[in-house]
Amino acid sequence: MAKKNFKSGMDLLLQGSKDQINAEEKTVKDTSQSHNTKATYYFNTETLQSIKAIAYYERITIGEVIDLALRKHAQIYEHLDSAKKQYAQGRTNR
Repeated sequence: MAKKNFKSGMDLLLQGSKDQINAEEKTVKDTSQSHNTKATYYFNTETLQSIKAIAYYERITIGEVIDLALRKHAQIYEHLDSAKKQYAQGRTNR
């Protein structure tokens, strides 16, 4: 007796699109994570609540809020060049 094939109906129709959606999601994840590094930091509770509120209000991720804030701080930091040099020298002396 032959086995029955239950792949019919909607499953058969959607199979191609499911594979395509999965492939697209994987591609999007690969490109979005190419320049990011995961790190863990501790925040003051009030600061974290403010960050979450900004992210919610602006409809962006918490990581994007933190990245924007740190980039803005780095832009206005007076001694950034000398700090980068000292950091690089400290890393090579290890």
